[in-house]
Amino acid sequence: MVSSDFYIADNSNIEERKLEAAKNYYSNGDYKAALKLYLSLINTSISYKLYHRIGKCYYKMGDENNAKEYFQKSVNLEKRDNPSFIYLGNIAYKKGDLKQAIYNWVNVFAYRPDDESVCLNLATSYFSCDMKFQSIFYYEKYLKYADKTGAKYSAVQKSLNEYTQIGMDFLQKAKATILRKDFKSAIEFLNFAYQNLPTNYNINFMLGSAYLAENDNMHAMIYLKQAYCINNKSVEVLQMLTATLINLGDYTSAYCVMKRILPLVINNQQEYLNTMKIIKDLDSSFDEQSYLGHKEWGDNYFKENNYHFALFEYTNCAMLSAKMAEELSEKIEQLKLFINPEEKIIKSSIEYGEKLYKTGNIQNANKYFTRVLKFSTPESPEYKIAKTRVENA
Repeated sequence: MVSSDFYIADNSNIEERKLEAAKNYYSNGDYKAALKLYLSLINTSISYKLYHRIGKCYYKMGDENNAKEYFQKSVNLEKRDNPSFIYLGNIAYKKGDLKQAIYNWVNVFAYRPDDESVCLNLATSYFSCDMKFQSIFYYEKYLKYADKTGAKYSAVQKSLNEYTQIGMDFLQKAKATILRKDFKSAIEFLNFAYQNLPTNYNINFMLGSAYLAENDNMHAMIYLKQAYCINNKSVEVLQMLTATLINLGDYTSAYCVMKRILPLVINNQQEYLNTMKIIKDLDSSFDEQSYLGHKEWGDNYFKENNYHFALFEYTNCAMLSAKMAEELSEKIEQLKLFINPEEKIIKSSIEYGEKLYKTGNIQNANKYFTRVLKFSTPESPEYKIAKTRVENA
């Protein structure tokens, strides 16, 4: 009698032994032997981690073309917190493709904002692209998370301290000329201040205001948008940006900026009603296709690695079109992670920490609260909650 049963051999132990042997070969510098074992697993154990390991072997052997192929296969399977992006960034940088290098490293920063090497890579790459706002943004991140005892840290800190001092000196000179309503001189001083301290809110806001006073709406718009990127809770900068955009005839952008004001003035009835009236007046000045220009601007900013402005324009698209809101939702969330990954880390860490704290699992809860202390600012409510929890442990 012939049995209809059939059996599948369990090869998991063999695969585990191969993986362990490959790791040992790699650790001992025998990348060729490690690669051979990893490649033998492709038909049965495809995963982003396996592709990453194969890519690392090729990378260590100096075969960057094959390394790139497998790192790319890895990120195609998993884009969240994938170290393959680091190597893709390194390869792109070596080939002189700074835009692609930045894009890959930002994907790492989105999940590991405390990776000091990535922060430094981004800072220097943006500096090479003459994008000083972004460069200083990442230098500041580097100083926040880097080893404070390292020589590199001391050198970067010294340089930024010098830039800060020069920037603040020119800012004070600009304030004096603004009091005299000498806006041309103020713009000159503020531009010097900006060159040294481009991430300072006051410098951007005052520069935008001074350009607006001189009827240079195009420059006013640029610096007011950057001021908003630094502080998105300022009603004053949003109102001034609205006026600038209306002067430029960009009514769709003005409409979107006013929509951003609404949640900020919800407790001020008169301000809320005034904002609603302007929104209603602007609503009749464009049609259903008006989002197209913003989509194009967003795409261009994204290609140029200007993720702050790309987020601004894609958010405009989402406000103008329900269809675009759905289509761009994933990209908007990606950009938020590119710019401020700490926000998501803090939120999730507080949630998990509080759940564990309430069940009496204090030790594990403190791991999450410690992360909150690392990524938040001392002035934030999340920092104060986490600090209290850790102190009372």
